[in-house]
Amino acid sequence: MPKPASPKSDRDLQDDVIRYLADGKARNKSSTELPLSPQQARRAEKFGRFLARRYYRDRLARSFRYSRLFASVIGRTAEQVVDGESFQDFLNECVMGSLEAAQRVGQMAVTHLSDVQEPGAWWRELLAYEHAFFLQAATAEPEPAASIPRRGRSAVSRPFRWNLPEILTRLRSKQNIGDDLKKDVLLLFSRTAGGKIYVVELEESSEVVWRHTDGFQRVEQIASAVSLPVKAVQDTLEALSQIGAVVLPPIT
Repeated sequence: MPKPASPKSDRDLQDDVIRYLADGKARNKSSTELPLSPQQARRAEKFGRFLARRYYRDRLARSFRYSRLFASVIGRTAEQVVDGESFQDFLNECVMGSLEAAQRVGQMAVTHLSDVQEPGAWWRELLAYEHAFFLQAATAEPEPAASIPRRGRSAVSRPFRWNLPEILTRLRSKQNIGDDLKKDVLLLFSRTAGGKIYVVELEESSEVVWRHTDGFQRVEQIASAVSLPVKAVQDTLEALSQIGAVVLPPIT
């Protein structure tokens, strides 16, 4: 005769509730492990959607703050997508805080802000910068342990044809942006486990190491692939791990 299931601890039940509120697909299932009445399920659905809208609205406003400076000119802001019809459909299936959800919402914002009279030739690049930043701000999935070096879940490396760091400086000080800021830059966006976001300019050698850190190659294999000394690769990986761009195996 099978043994009855052990009752869940308060912590386990709390985790189940959090997952239920954060996961639209879980709320849409006909059955759940949580002891909810139909009325309670409807209230939980409403509250879960409220939480997701607030979560993404706040992070869109923070991440797309430079494009927001032009709201009076283009008549739009990134956080408006939260009230759109496509976002309501998204709420039915999103897992709040997941990278996949952040990618979808970020692309909604970029699309929303792209169909406008562009304030300058650098506009699309600015949106790409803010989108990459948003992926860091809106992804809260914990990083699983690594047995082989791999890239951080939400980390993004992207080349730009405009000097975005200087463009942001000029936008903050309300200066004009001219063709003098056309400059190739390579930026890495990452987030630490503690939630701190970094945007750093990468040297080509560091970017090559980061790109080859795919979760399948050990340090020696990466060094061989990029034609660099093992020690140089180890130092680069350690520096990248400090900003959340790389996850390294624990030291044994």
